[in-house]
Amino acid sequence: MQSSLLITLLFVLGSPSLSLAQSNPAAAEDAEMERRKILKAADQVDRVDQQVDQIQSRVSTLEQLITELRQQSQSLKESLANAAAKSSEERTALLDEVSKMLAERKEREKSKPVEKPATQKVAEKEGYEHVVAKGDTLSSIAQAYNAEYQLKLTAESIRQANQLAKGAPLKIGQKILVPSK
Repeated sequence: MQSSLLITLLFVLGSPSLSLAQSNPAAAEDAEMERRKILKAADQVDRVDQQVDQIQSRVSTLEQLITELRQQSQSLKESLANAAAKSSEERTALLDEVSKMLAERKEREKSKPVEKPATQKVAEKEGYEHVVAKGDTLSSIAQAYNAEYQLKLTAESIRQANQLAKGAPLKIGQKILVPSK
């Protein structure tokens, strides 16, 4: 654009210098130098115009890219907020579920019958619990309970009540059932 203006200007200015060039060779040389300078300046203006066009194109592309990035950023923010909300909801639901499970478990434990200790089970069989001491034998235990409770026990009846094998040794601290009948 501007270079065509310069070229037009050059021709307008060059017309009077042609008549000068014919009469004065130095003036003709100066006019030629001026013409070359104007052409060189016109070329530089054309290059600058092209560079400006390229820069404007790049700026336009960058503006579009920035707009797209802003849209993507906004979309990501919304997705993140939705994910956080969903995560919070899921966490709350899981905590509620665990609370319900714990409450149900406590309720089951409350309604569950309490198991009686082994010593009570032994008592249910109608007998006495005896802890074997050093030197105890089934015969000595039978004699002691017979004397104290007026029972008619034998070593064999104690062995059968405790499902002991014949000849099985008694161990100190072992608990055995001494039947009351």
